[in-house]
Amino acid sequence: APAATLEERAFFEYHLYTLQRPATLPDQSTRQLQLLPAAQGLSCSKELVFAPTLRQAFHGHHQLDQDYARYQQGDVEVYLQFENNEDNALGVPLPAGRIRVMQADRADDSLEFIGEDVIDHTPRNEEVRITMGNAFDVVGERRQTDFRIDTRTRNLWESFEIRLRNHKPEAVEITVLESLYRTANWAIEDASEAHVKERSDRIRFTVTVPPDGESVIRYTAHYDW
Repeated sequence: APAATLEERAFFEYHLYTLQRPATLPDQSTRQLQLLPAAQGLSCSKELVFAPTLRQAFHGHHQLDQDYARYQQGDVEVYLQFENNEDNALGVPLPAGRIRVMQADRADDSLEFIGEDVIDHTPRNEEVRITMGNAFDVVGERRQTDFRIDTRTRNLWESFEIRLRNHKPEAVEITVLESLYRTANWAIEDASEAHVKERSDRIRFTVTVPPDGESVIRYTAHYDW
């Protein structure tokens, strides 16, 4: 039998989804109904992100302990993002819920499950960003290489080295997010790679790591208070 479909319509500031035919529930059972038909051929972009300090943040008090977040190792996470519009086989309000991603395997023309995530309510014509898990062949490592503090003049310098190793046969682009968590006032000095200020307490590096190779980011954060 064809899968049960749901009709979506706006109602006040909500969206209602109405099942178009009866659904039979046996006694003491649970049944899952597909809310939206599978969207095929979506144009997606993949992003690899190394963000070991994402949970560190400045909370209004000075963090002057040298050992705080001194060494950080973390997984390189994989994200997919796509536009929820008609040109991308979607363009409908997406309710909060679980989204599953399949990819065509050219070896046998089958669809292989590659990951799932839970999304929030997403209006049409907005971007959807989902976490797909960790990259298997890409490794990130972060360590503190220098620390100097002058409490008399209220200045602190902290240097880091971030190593990204790629074990794939092709080059990969990795986004590195670094939180600036010691004081509210900071500046980046002697950065080996270009970076952008993503928000008041975070910077972003974008680095290309060669096939079966390594890239290194070095920078110094200067704090004052």
